Amino acid sequence: MPHYDHLCQKCKKPFVVEMKISEVDKKKITCPECNSDDVIRQVTNSSFTSESINRYVWDKS
Repeated sequence: MPHYDHLCQKCKKPFVVEMKISEVDKKKITCPECNSDDVIRQVTNSSFTSESINRYVWDKS
């Protein structure tokens, strides 16, 4: 299941939420520190790769 980084706007604590992709825009997220619902999802580098990345690797031999 993917992990999504969030930041609480109230206490400024970063935290991670594990949820299904289908839940991303539907699930109500609250800060585990202060229980505020004023949180934003952070843009992060994904840890998965795509097969298409290596599709055009040319053999140089």
